[in-house]
Amino acid sequence: MTTVDHDLLADYVGGALEGTPDEARVAELIAADPAWQAAADELRGALALVSADLAVLSATPEPMPADVAARFDALLASSEFAPVPAAAPRAGVGERTLDRSDRPSRPGAARRPRRRWVMPTAVAAGVLALAGIVLPLGPLGMSAQEAGTMADAPAAAPAAAGPVPAYASGSDYLRESMREGMRAAASAKSSPDAELFSTPTDSASPGDVAALSYDLHRAPAGLARLTASPDALARCLDAVRTAVPGTVTSVDFARFEGRPAVVMMVDTASGRLWFVAGPGCGVNGPDELFRAPRD
Repeated sequence: MTTVDHDLLADYVGGALEGTPDEARVAELIAADPAWQAAADELRGALALVSADLAVLSATPEPMPADVAARFDALLASSEFAPVPAAAPRAGVGERTLDRSDRPSRPGAARRPRRRWVMPTAVAAGVLALAGIVLPLGPLGMSAQEAGTMADAPAAAPAAAGPVPAYASGSDYLRESMREGMRAAASAKSSPDAELFSTPTDSASPGDVAALSYDLHRAPAGLARLTASPDALARCLDAVRTAVPGTVTSVDFARFEGRPAVVMMVDTASGRLWFVAGPGCGVNGPDELFRAPRD
């Protein structure tokens, strides 16, 4: 009889392991091990009860409280949400204002649509304020004229990330032996199997992205979305840097306690960390499984 991994079992019951080697392994454990079978039956029963409760709740609409609705109406009717007329640019002394419409366009170059962020962001901030939530939404602290200028400007390209060693060690990392895994990662990083890649930026051409490659024959099948697409991996790294501001110094497509995982080393201002992300990294956040200091 083996110890039941409830996280892995929940992934199996929820369908997250479909098409992965872990799916067959968990199915065998449920069929052969009474503890796994009992835990699976209990989890399926609990899910059925939760689904029934949610169905009852969804059948009874809950109206917005009148005082909250009134505050929304007052907020949306305030001058802060009034349209801001765009100010015409004024030429300074000795300056000439160029009409860009007369300039010949480059062949194949399409104009980027201007992004309008001010109103949606302000509405979101109003909703959060009513709920008592305060977030550091920088542009909302500017004047209306400054906010309008930022909304009309093309979105700035994100800062390009430096080269990150990516490899597939095939290791199964454990919480208690991560320091040994760090030595293995340092060895793999200097091996011929490790390839350097840079996360794509706005200036990267499709050819540049297609050229990014690394040795993946030991990567778990559950990480195919991240290993097959540099864009997907770039979104994953962005999500990790949002959760843990710092520099990702290495990426290993491996396993963490038997589950497909992306094991990363991150250097932050406060120290060096292990950061382990699941197969959903970059879809809705970093899909964090584990983090711990490396020092």
